[in-house]
Amino acid sequence: MDVLTDDHEREEAVRKWWHEYWKPLTLGVVIALGGLLGWRQYQAYQLEQHQQDAYGVFQIQLQLQQQGTAALPQADAYMQEHQDVFGAVLALDTAAVQIQAQDYAGALKSVNFAKEHGGELIAPSAALTEARLLAQTGKREQADSILSSLLNGPYGPEAAEVQGDIALNAGDRAAARQHYQQAIDLLKARKVDISPVLQMKFDNVIAAGDEPAFRQAAAVADPKA
Repeated sequence: MDVLTDDHEREEAVRKWWHEYWKPLTLGVVIALGGLLGWRQYQAYQLEQHQQDAYGVFQIQLQLQQQGTAALPQADAYMQEHQDVFGAVLALDTAAVQIQAQDYAGALKSVNFAKEHGGELIAPSAALTEARLLAQTGKREQADSILSSLLNGPYGPEAAEVQGDIALNAGDRAAARQHYQQAIDLLKARKVDISPVLQMKFDNVIAAGDEPAFRQAAAVADPKA
């Protein structure tokens, strides 16, 4: 099993989120800046500039989807000119293309760019991808260190799930079961739905006496059940 298998799904989710919310996100950033720089400057420059930045990301994302690695030079050029959240978002798309091409060193470089320039919005997701890449290249201890640092934060369930994926890839089914259950427990504590994929992963390594994941998920969906 490849520890990067689920990463494509995660990148797709980030991509869909960005396509849906880049306009209001951009407007929110610009309005905040407008309060500092003045309404006239906001109208004359900031709105147009940030819209152009966001649209530039969108255009290169399309190129990456359609052309794959052939579009990497355009993506790299944009990232070097935009060492900010816009470049960080594009860096995740770039990493996804590089992962598909098995260019793990290049993908790790892109992910580190996203971590450095993405702030709280992008950095945690980038860290999850970084951990998968490190595990894929045999650096499991470094990967575990990154994931452990995320366990107590908003991305705790995702970090525990990735730890389970890494353990299962290494053939340690007992550790995988422990991490998947931890991910489920964190989601249950937050009253967040347990994804079907996580349910299947846990049930694949379930031990005697464990409550099946679908029943745990049902309890979250309907506490009275």
